[in-house]
Amino acid sequence: MITQKLTAALARHWEDGFNQYDVDLVMEPIGTDIVFSSPFVARRTGDPRKVTVEGYDAFRDYIDDSMRRLPGIRYSIESSLVSTQTVVFVYGFTFADGTSAGGVDYLRLDDAGKIVEWRCHYPQAFVDARL
Repeated sequence: MITQKLTAALARHWEDGFNQYDVDLVMEPIGTDIVFSSPFVARRTGDPRKVTVEGYDAFRDYIDDSMRRLPGIRYSIESSLVSTQTVVFVYGFTFADGTSAGGVDYLRLDDAGKIVEWRCHYPQAFVDARL
């Protein structure tokens, strides 16, 4: 079962890690067999059929690259929802130019509390404008 303490720790890693551009902080709760999915994976890889990043090292590279591509972006978790093996973060973010948007991240945890699946969701218009 996911506890309030675990949810708070995951939120800190997520929000502080991204806002401080600290890849190590983001990666601390990540499992070795992470599967990450985002509408923007295909854009980064150049392969429209590739929608996931698999494995710790590949995910770390993806996060590091994403942080470098988006300087000045700020994130704020607005709420979190939990189930037996999952946490969902509802968040907003603001780009350096002041443009704002929101998203929802679904995180599935293993028995040790490590994130083994991470799926990003954004409004359709936001995705369409950036692909």
